[in-house]
Amino acid sequence: MNSRADSTVRKYVGAFDRWKRWADGKVGIQTFLVIPLQFALYLQHISVHSQSKAAVEEAVNALSWINQSVGSQPVALEPFIKTVLAGLQRLLAKPRRKKEPKTPAMLKGLVDAAGSSPSLSEARTVAIALVAFSTFLKVDEVASLCCCDVQFYPGHMVIKILSSKTDQLRQGDEFVIRSHSASCPVTRLEQYFSLAAINPDSTEQLFRGIVHTRNGEKLGELGSLNYTRIRELLQAKLQSLGYDPALFSTHSFRAGGATLAANRVVQDWMFKRHGQWRSETAKDGYVKDSMEARLGVSKKLGL
Repeated sequence: MNSRADSTVRKYVGAFDRWKRWADGKVGIQTFLVIPLQFALYLQHISVHSQSKAAVEEAVNALSWINQSVGSQPVALEPFIKTVLAGLQRLLAKPRRKKEPKTPAMLKGLVDAAGSSPSLSEARTVAIALVAFSTFLKVDEVASLCCCDVQFYPGHMVIKILSSKTDQLRQGDEFVIRSHSASCPVTRLEQYFSLAAINPDSTEQLFRGIVHTRNGEKLGELGSLNYTRIRELLQAKLQSLGYDPALFSTHSFRAGGATLAANRVVQDWMFKRHGQWRSETAKDGYVKDSMEARLGVSKKLGL
């Protein structure tokens, strides 16, 4: 089970449960080990009802992983399933609509809207956004940070990541951050620590729910904000600033930081390490080239 991230395991188990429910309602369908012809019928069922290429691929990946975990051949390697999957991928393929990356102007808008004396909830939202943007972290990774993972120094801040989905061997990593601007993530995170009266040595989650008391807002004692709640908070704030939330996702912070670094020609090896990318393909998928960078190709052709 440890061969995949916890979130991936949960997703695969859910996909297997859906396959099992479908198979149990049919006569003669064997749930496990998977018979390729029977599983192909299920893939056809998914394609009709979901109209989603991703749903079909998830089912194949999930059952392949489960087969492989007991020493059997992954169903994805079965020639018949390969053919069926390729056909459904072509049938269900749609033009890819990537979400837009966040920009420094948007983050500055968040900071300006919060003002110099923000409430605790406003300071929390700003801190989440700036940390996600400056570290290239996924929002669920930001949500999992503990108070003691952040260390402040006179000239910078260090955020330690014990594990992430891109760090499959759990080697850990750390991010060194400072910008000295009005929207500096260090300044805003220090402000959040101060307003929330956070003990920097605490092992509690850094970003938690907020309790409203007679004396004002107070950070909750247990738990952390989940992915869905953070998404709601960030979308609401974007909408209040006049942006269309539908154009962005929680990955837009990671993509925004990566795009800015790439277009400002940060050294590639440092850029890749900062984002914890294991391949050029994974890294490049987050970058939206600027118009100046794209025009640079034709300008260098000497025509």
